[in-house]
Amino acid sequence: MLKTFLSLLLALSLAFSSKLVATTYPVYYPLKYIAGGLHSVDLLIKSQADPHEYELTPKDMKKLADANLVFSLGLENWEKYLLTELPRGKLVFLNQGIGLIKYGNFPDPHVWLSPKRYMLVVKNINSTLINFDPAYRSHYEDKYNSYVQKLKELDREYENTLKNCQHRIIVTTHRAWDYLAKDYNLKTISLMGVHAEEEPKPSQIKLIIQTIRHEGIKYIFAEIGQDEKVANFIASQTGAKVLFLNSSLFPQEPSDDYFSIMERNLRSLKEGLQCHSRK
Repeated sequence: MLKTFLSLLLALSLAFSSKLVATTYPVYYPLKYIAGGLHSVDLLIKSQADPHEYELTPKDMKKLADANLVFSLGLENWEKYLLTELPRGKLVFLNQGIGLIKYGNFPDPHVWLSPKRYMLVVKNINSTLINFDPAYRSHYEDKYNSYVQKLKELDREYENTLKNCQHRIIVTTHRAWDYLAKDYNLKTISLMGVHAEEEPKPSQIKLIIQTIRHEGIKYIFAEIGQDEKVANFIASQTGAKVLFLNSSLFPQEPSDDYFSIMERNLRSLKEGLQCHSRK
């Protein structure tokens, strides 16, 4: 009898749940964790396509139109375009209070690659859910606090690991790590801009080769899922080895989430920057 009653309650809750859509993986992971028990949570970009240059399809627009709320960082041009296509109040931008790094008039969207900054994104998600569905405030707060506690632990792990490194320059093919560098006292030299598919200039390749030789850098970082040709060329010219980082948070394993991916990124950074724990 009790089992039947609980099943009925679950069915009723699902029937009246709202449809929430996250545009990208960095938004999807915490949204699913905090709201997944109460609402249907879907992801817009499920492929490994570069989210910076994403082109919306009619199928995408239907999914977004059918949603009750759409959660987005709001830093890409195609995300801003949605402001003109979706009803007022349906689209939520999550970049408030983060302290964005800008290149000219263009903000760097990769805020999630610093656990410190990412906490603010998660805070904005939680605030939105409470405003949207105040009856379940305590549920959201509990899930949010649990998620942030894990982020704080990850932040401490990044701090403790990255403060004792032989090298403090992240040489990468994709300019995605400036937030992490700023928050953990590192520097970056990048071959391409914030869009991973941009073609590098010969002058940029030359500068990176010179820097690697001058600084005695042993590793360069390439982007998982992107062309490795230039990274391999630089490695052949300098003797450096190529390691990989995952900036899009695309899952490499079925069980992947933000934390497992960022742990792998930290292991690559630790090896590439030659970091050592101090007792």
